[in-house]
Amino acid sequence: MQIAVLGPAGFGGSNVCNELLDRGHHLTGISRNPDKIGAHDRFRPYPLDLLTASIAQLIEAFEGQDAVINAFNPPGGPYMYRDFLETTRRLIVAAKAAKVPYFIMIGGTGSLYLGEKEDPHATCADSREFWLAYRRGVADSEAATYHMEERIGFGSPMAKGMRAYRQARLALLAGKANEAELQTIKDVEDPVAYGPNPVPDLPLAARASFQMFDGNSSFRWSFVSPPGMYRPGPRTGKYEVHRDLAPLIDGPPNTSSESAASGANRYEGRLGGITAADLGVAIADEVEKQEKVGWHWSATAELVEDQAVGSYVTLS
Repeated sequence: MQIAVLGPAGFGGSNVCNELLDRGHHLTGISRNPDKIGAHDRFRPYPLDLLTASIAQLIEAFEGQDAVINAFNPPGGPYMYRDFLETTRRLIVAAKAAKVPYFIMIGGTGSLYLGEKEDPHATCADSREFWLAYRRGVADSEAATYHMEERIGFGSPMAKGMRAYRQARLALLAGKANEAELQTIKDVEDPVAYGPNPVPDLPLAARASFQMFDGNSSFRWSFVSPPGMYRPGPRTGKYEVHRDLAPLIDGPPNTSSESAASGANRYEGRLGGITAADLGVAIADEVEKQEKVGWHWSATAELVEDQAVGSYVTLS
């Protein structure tokens, strides 16, 4: 197949590219610097700034493709929400005009529903409780913390804060947290539990973008939302599919951090996860089989390792 991957050098995109190339497909990588992922005889870099590209330029880039996979995220900044949604809109218009047979959108966890009877429309991005469980889950994982440090920038104040929060969480879970570590936890968790909306613009924008797909029968699409614990790690090649709902691990919540400033919650320790490599497997399977047309779905897999590994893979 001829497949265009938007954002081929990023976290999700680079893993998808590696998986598709291993299966013998021909790829066109579209971004400002697609050659950052490396070189391969079946990978064609197509330099194009997706933030500023016209619809006509996008149509030209999409022509002749059997599928388009959108793994693009705009850079951080005050206009991220607008940039994400406006770029998604132009991509959809262009894909339809170019008559792309299949458009796969990689969204975010925020659009997945929580399945609450009292509020059936509530999504992960609506829930402080879910977001706090997510923050704790990232801190409790070396792989997830290292990934966030790499994305934010090693040594930056925010990255240092995430590392300090992880160390404080580890001390708390071991029953050895001192006053300074408890204060670190409180400083991180209280704003999530009680402050202004703690959900960043990126997951909010990804959730809003789902409305461009939901119920839309004018083109063939699939909207995949990574689960809460989406992180680097090895490829197992096995995964489970979940439709519409946030994947949660069966069983009671983890109550081992009840002494933390904001207490335990019903989602703590229950967030499903997958590595970017295994999500790449799930997406590649969908490109080939096309069984989830018109679906909003996620995938989970066993997280067999938890160690610091690089987020971005290169072609080999």
